[in-house]
Amino acid sequence: MPTSAAPLAVICAMAEEEAALAELMVHVETRMLLGRRVVLGQLDGHDVVVSESGVGKVASAVTAALLAHEFGCRGLVVSGVAGGLDPALHIGDTVIAHSLVQHDYGHLQDAAMIPFRPGVPPLGEHRRDYAFELAPDLIDRLTRAAAEIDLPDLPADLAAPGERRRRVLMGRILSGDQFINSEVVRRRLHTEFGAQAVEMEGAAVAQVGALLGLPVVVVRCLSDLAGADSHLDFPRFVAAVAPGAATVLRRVIRELW
Repeated sequence: MPTSAAPLAVICAMAEEEAALAELMVHVETRMLLGRRVVLGQLDGHDVVVSESGVGKVASAVTAALLAHEFGCRGLVVSGVAGGLDPALHIGDTVIAHSLVQHDYGHLQDAAMIPFRPGVPPLGEHRRDYAFELAPDLIDRLTRAAAEIDLPDLPADLAAPGERRRRVLMGRILSGDQFINSEVVRRRLHTEFGAQAVEMEGAAVAQVGALLGLPVVVVRCLSDLAGADSHLDFPRFVAAVAPGAATVLRRVIRELW
């Protein structure tokens, strides 16, 4: 791997997501780290370390901590697919997280879950400070970058009738250890958290980043709408939209150097 400034760690939950990135890299070197393949190289002239973490918060947090420690990373990026929560969004749209929340961490009551900040006791003034937020200047830069990105249309057989061009926007992304396959839950998560997307890793990596003092950026392309039909032909949609997350990531990385 060429010597330069510390690399960015890029974490993908699934092989399809990692493959979309690895195809774009040069000067590639492969290593094994605790049984996981790690791909080192350059993406558009920037040093990156890419690894498939496996699905879920524990898997992604362990991978993030290992990469940060082993390679002295300057920041952590999560790239891949997610389920859409916001009814204004469509399959193929991409959300860059300005805010990350673990929606399944908190006080479970009969009527609802009261979210707390992960990793600290649910006491005192910070008990409701449950979101991991990007720094305001980074949000501004990424917002401008998102407006410049133009994604290609989805294949005609995957796009809904009359669906407009794919959007790239900033938003809130939720993480939890469930694959959401319920229209009722989708509406609840969108209403309670004001979130645009839901997945299973990003906010756990943000927790690691907060402990290590590293910026964490999560880029998610919507592969489904997290409702009752979100399980239908999921692998086909993942393969179709994962390259979109990789395209957005290439632009995002420029703002982290």
